[in-house]
Amino acid sequence: MAKILIYELNEVPWRVVDFYLQHRPYAYLHQFMKNASHLTTHTVDSGELHPWSTWPTMHRGASNDTHEIRYINQDRSCGDAAPPVWQLLASAGKTVGICGSLQSYPPMENSNALFHVPDTFAPGSETRPERYSAFQRVNLKLTGENKAVAKGYGFTDMLDGAQLLRSGVSIKTGFRLMQHLLKERADSKHKALRATMQAHVAFDVFLDALKQTKPDYAAVFSNHVAGMMHRYWKYAFPEDFNYSLADSDFDRFHSQSILKAMDIFDEQLGVLEQFANREGYDIVVSSSMGQEAVERGEYIPELKLDDESLLASVMGFQGAFRMLLAMQPDVALEFVSQQKLQEFVQALPRLADSEGQQILVKRYDEQGLTLNISVCRSKAIAESGTLYLDDKPIPMGDLGFSLIERDQGTGYHQPEGIWLWKGAEQPRTSGRALVDSPLWQDSWHYLIINQLGGSGVDSASLF
Repeated sequence: MAKILIYELNEVPWRVVDFYLQHRPYAYLHQFMKNASHLTTHTVDSGELHPWSTWPTMHRGASNDTHEIRYINQDRSCGDAAPPVWQLLASAGKTVGICGSLQSYPPMENSNALFHVPDTFAPGSETRPERYSAFQRVNLKLTGENKAVAKGYGFTDMLDGAQLLRSGVSIKTGFRLMQHLLKERADSKHKALRATMQAHVAFDVFLDALKQTKPDYAAVFSNHVAGMMHRYWKYAFPEDFNYSLADSDFDRFHSQSILKAMDIFDEQLGVLEQFANREGYDIVVSSSMGQEAVERGEYIPELKLDDESLLASVMGFQGAFRMLLAMQPDVALEFVSQQKLQEFVQALPRLADSEGQQILVKRYDEQGLTLNISVCRSKAIAESGTLYLDDKPIPMGDLGFSLIERDQGTGYHQPEGIWLWKGAEQPRTSGRALVDSPLWQDSWHYLIINQLGGSGVDSASLF
């Protein structure tokens, strides 16, 4: 029976796939799709859709109303009744390897986990085996420093980058990174594409681990296309906004940004299929949801929390919590006790702008000692740089906040994603039939576990 490779292509819908095929007639993806099975996934998650919820839905075969995983770095014990597929496989005696799958921290403590590099928001740099922790340290450092904006780089960053060679990053990728940084120096527009470079580095780490261990099930996650869609959908699909591309460097450059991100995926897919054909793997390409056009109206500079210790000190919560990695404008906090967590929730209305608008808002119910809050935009703060704590004006910097400006987002989440399976054990389907993600994933768990010959697991009764 075939083994399985999963490429988790975050948030890519069929429209982007078709757009790419239209503009890249010689792309490898044309060849791949000829004999692959095609489906359209449809997540039934409730509330606002986010990848840190929809991927657990796919991994676990249950919606977020069951697994209750709704934000980054939350306490995930609520989802123990619906374990992810790699945990089921490892328990059934099959070998697994994970690289970057969202909400996969900490690394599995199981002899059948041949490698496990958690996601880029992990609260720690532990990996399995330890040699990949050099990559994860750099990965988490850049995520924590850059958040919503690409910062400058210096000698320290270069030294940190040198550690990547110990984690399997190739010389070829090293030259790519250097070339890109030189492009940024020559033309600042290239800075907007810096996040796509992470895909090269992470894929090298995955490929190194894959070649050395050859597990029964392996998965790699990439967000590089999703990031470009969020920011530059308008320039790939101007008709969605009744917009005509301007004859400007900005419009011309970003009309190609999604295509350039897909080029990276296309190259990596070709490498994976060569390996799959040689080693007897099936390949699955999947997204847990997709994106579509969104009109956001006037752009207001964003308030970002940089220093939680300053905020805690001024609000009277020194030592009560620490800030974990999250995606702007979300903030993930872990508290020392349930009492302190509840006190902080009650204190949130104390912080407002000059018009009385609350600045920190709880987005989801707390889980264990973890809390997710959102930093609201405020035109008043953008103009004055002042927040109000208990009606007292305080400069935003004295509370640990700063203002950032970035390209206005023009693409956002919608429930339908893609699913491609190519190989000896692929399901026989035609067209792009629509399936609910939990139902499909439940069936997929069953297919994978039985295809890989898993024993001791009655997958039909797990959900």
